[in-house]
This record gives sequence, C-alpha cells and structure tokens, in this order.
Amino acid sequence: MYRLFYFVALCCLPLVAGGQSAEAQANRQLRWKDACYDTHIRSIQLFKGDNELSWPALTLGLDEYLTLWFDDLSESRPSLRYTIVHCTADWEEDNLFLADYLDGYPENYLYDYAHSHITRTAYVHYTLQIPNRDVQLKASGNYLLKVYDESASQPLFVRGFSVLEPKSSATALRLRGPAVTGELCLQQLEIAVAHPQLDVRNAFRELKVRVEQNGYRTPGAEQPVPAFVDNGRTDFSQINRNWYAGGNEFRFFDTRNPDFSGQGVAQMHTDERGFSYALLQPDRPRNKYFYERDLNGRFRVDAARTLERHTEADYVTVIFTLPYDEPFDGEVYVFGALSNYTLHPAFRMEYNAQRRAYELNAPVKQGLYNYRYVVLRHDGTVDWEAVEGCFAETENTYYIYMYFRGVRDRYDRLVGLFTVNTER
Repeated sequence: MYRLFYFVALCCLPLVAGGQSAEAQANRQLRWKDACYDTHIRSIQLFKGDNELSWPALTLGLDEYLTLWFDDLSESRPSLRYTIVHCTADWEEDNLFLADYLDGYPENYLYDYAHSHITRTAYVHYTLQIPNRDVQLKASGNYLLKVYDESASQPLFVRGFSVLEPKSSATALRLRGPAVTGELCLQQLEIAVAHPQLDVRNAFRELKVRVEQNGYRTPGAEQPVPAFVDNGRTDFSQINRNWYAGGNEFRFFDTRNPDFSGQGVAQMHTDERGFSYALLQPDRPRNKYFYERDLNGRFRVDAARTLERHTEADYVTVIFTLPYDEPFDGEVYVFGALSNYTLHPAFRMEYNAQRRAYELNAPVKQGLYNYRYVVLRHDGTVDWEAVEGCFAETENTYYIYMYFRGVRDRYDRLVGLFTVNTER
C-alpha cells in the first residue's frame, strides 16, 4: 500500500523545467558539439547508416550517409530548416568558405516528417539523411548540423559529426588498466600513429589528437600531445599523461512495454487519461565497481506491439529516485544521450527532504536507455564520481581523432579516426 501511495504521489510531481543559471553552468562545463536549446525537441539521434548505435562519421569518397532522427513535441511550429557549418578540431566554427566544404545550398528545409498516431503524447517525427540531393560534403574535418525554425543563429539544437580522409594508421593503440598502472580509477591510453602520406614538418604545431570517452569529453581531461616523432610516425604516449577516469557502467531501464515492468523499472502505471508512468527502481550511490553490459550512455527507441516505432512509440513519464540522507553541495543531473550528454535543466533533480531522496519526472520516449548521475557543484565544477564512483575496470570505448593542418591548409583536416575499447 505504501509503495502504491508513493508512486501516485511521485506521478503528481511537476516536470522539472530548470533555470537559466543551471543551464548556463552546464554550458560552461560541457560546451561541446551536441546541445539542445528547446525543451520540445526530444529523442535526438545522429548516426551512420541505419545503425542507431553507430558513430556519426563519414569517409570521403565512400558511399556512406548519416541519419538524423528527432521529435518535436510543440503544438505548432513553422517548417524547420537546417544548415551545416565546418569547424576546427575543437568544434569552433572556422569561417571556411561554403564552397570549400559543401556542394549545395547553405540552408535547406526538413521535408521528411510524420505525425505520431495512436499515442497520448502528440509529436512530429523528423528524418534527415546527409548527404542528400541538396547537400554534399567535400572536405574532411568536423561539422555542426544546426536545426532551427527562424534563424540559424538561434538553433533548436545542434549535432556534431565528422568526415574523414584516411591519411594515417594506428601503429599502437591500447589501454592500460590497473594491473599495469596500479591506478584504481584511471585508464591510460597509448597512441602511436603512422602518417607517411602527410608532409608533417612540425608535429607539435600541425598535428592535434582529441579523445572522447563514449562520445563525450569530460571537463578537464588532458588531450594527447606528441612525445616522439620519427620517420613518418608520431607517438603520443607519455608516462604521466593520457589518463582518463574510468567511471562506472551506465544504469539501465526498459520502457518498451507499458503493461509490464521492464529491467530497471519497479512499477508501470497508466492513469485514467491513458498516460503512462514508469517508476524506476530506487538508485543508490555506488562505492564499488558494478559490471553490467551497457550501451555506453546511448538509447534505442522501441515499443511493444507497434508497426512503426518512430511514430507509434509513446512518451512515458519516467520517475528517477536517488535516495540520499543529505543534499549534495550542488545540483544532481541525470546524464546520458537522453540528456544530449549535457547537464540539461530538464534533467535536473530536486531534493525531497521529507523522503530524503532526489527525484525527477521526465518524459522519455519508449525504449531502452542508459543513464548515470552527475553532480554540478556550487563552485561550477562537475563531479562525475560523487554518485557513481570511479573504477579502472569499467568498460569504455575511446574515440581518437587525429587532425592535420599543414602550412598550406586553411582548416583542420581529419586524417585519422580510431577506436579502442577496454575489453578488446
């Protein structure tokens, strides 16, 4: 009886809208390639081909494409448009001339969309493929895709992707764990790259390596720098550098079937209006490594008994609960691809002193989801370990980007893109 009363009470909590101060803090700490500025835009995914768990990167000269999916929950909005801009190795717009990196039009409409049906939450689902008849890419490097309704200077959201011209190969790429390093939290990355096709005159100025863990960078993480250069080969490995916090495995929940409690869900409930709620199992701070096969923070939209999951999957109010005796010195966020890998105000939790727990109600499309908890301290720093802990055994995938900007180049060319996983 108590659990049912508690569940109903949580269902009545308002959705967290967030404030400008929290959003400003998040933007300062996690200013990166992916961001969403409109709370009506949900379930954004950008990936290669038709595999929604793949990495958004194309190779010049190959018949490949990217796919963008997202939902718009607003009741009415004018036609949406998009533009694509070229960026530096650090995802800053580089003001490269449009004709240097793109064949086509600078601004285009999103023509492929469909309205939801048999769902309680109404939305419009959009699909876009790149390249297409309006846009073809012809330069390597980083790109930002901006989707907007009125002005590209005020996008609804942005998504980053990369285009590779393979001019290098990894001659050494491995992760050193606790058995070798003796570190119980950190994972060390060793990188050596051969680039005989490049006219590298000064590796320290012309080569840049950027590392992402599971698709995002943690604030403060150092980026590799050349340690040794010899005959068309650059080694970026150093004894006291290239350390990355291992963290812990992502948590998981399954809301594909509103009639049953999937993994991570304590109870499903549908109210008299037909809206569904998923009360997740109460989470606890972790003080030890917890192994579970995960999606490294990503999600997959799916719904039972549907023919078209993109327009028939409904939005479920997911109720997160994190018991804690006293509030943290800061704000607690639910983090992952569902929050665009940012500390988004819509995923900021509220502390309930009576229940001694952090709580959050958030509408999330049916499917399989990963998430974790992150604390934004009052001093503006991001604490990744306060709730989840940090362990070198954690399974992570690292994406290593290598850029080259020679004396005659006007932009950062992406000449290498490598991946390494802690388990392989």
